[in-house]
Amino acid sequence: MAAQSEASELAILFADIGGSTALYQRVGDATAHQMIMDGLNAMRKAVEDAGGELLRTVGDAVLASFDSCDSACVAAKNMHEAFGNSSLEVRVGFHWGEAIPDQGDVYGNAVNIAARVSGLANTGEIMVTREVIDRLSPGNRANSQLLDKISVKGVEEPLEIHRLQWQEADVDQATMMFTRPFTHEASKVGQLTLTLSCCAQQTSLSADGDSCSLGRGEDNGVVTSHGAASRVHATIDRKQGKFVLTDRSTNGTYVAKDGQPAVFVHRDSYNLDGSGVIAVGFMPDDKLESQPGLVQFGVK
Repeated sequence: MAAQSEASELAILFADIGGSTALYQRVGDATAHQMIMDGLNAMRKAVEDAGGELLRTVGDAVLASFDSCDSACVAAKNMHEAFGNSSLEVRVGFHWGEAIPDQGDVYGNAVNIAARVSGLANTGEIMVTREVIDRLSPGNRANSQLLDKISVKGVEEPLEIHRLQWQEADVDQATMMFTRPFTHEASKVGQLTLTLSCCAQQTSLSADGDSCSLGRGEDNGVVTSHGAASRVHATIDRKQGKFVLTDRSTNGTYVAKDGQPAVFVHRDSYNLDGSGVIAVGFMPDDKLESQPGLVQFGVK
């Protein structure tokens, strides 16, 4: 009987290409297949250039391991940059923990956690755990934001989920979004303005680049105390004249426009127009005034 491999601590990274199903429908099987293969090759190169080991590819996803979290961070950033001129995007997540190498693959709870973390990322994002943050160099650690804590099967304590910024513009925007509430008045006359209100709070977005975060954390632009809300539950950005809500939560976000059924948004984006309510992690009912934590919105 072969000796059992010894467990070792590694950074376990999962990455997958978003929107591949729709791509096959949009451009056809042959072209889509070639684009996916090119993307996987770019991801392989990013792993190898950072000193990691590509363990396997499954469909449009890759699994890799690294001896350090900084090396995994380099690979994750390079993956995103490799897709910069492509119509495709990639999402990445990684975790540091004990894993068992075996015949070119790895096994263990750390692999399961890394897969879960990757599943929390939107395309264009890098998600990591606290175990990763603690092992990053100061420069990489500075470009991170705590998003939430989640419960994972097989792990006693909730996991801290952090997002790593990989673009300078993202870092600047994230600093504005998470370190101070958005309070300034509309800066351009004649443009549409989004107004958000919750309890006694009111915030407006009017110029492209304006951003606001919603959640239970006191540093959000709109703070809601509802028990289903994540610390940073969702963000709203004004992009090219549109107001885009992006859910970043565990429980999802419900958007109910006046006179229309609520739309569930989870780890995805949704354009806000007209007026209605935003429910952070719970389904709004017909008696809106009886539900604390609702965020009223209006675009005009």
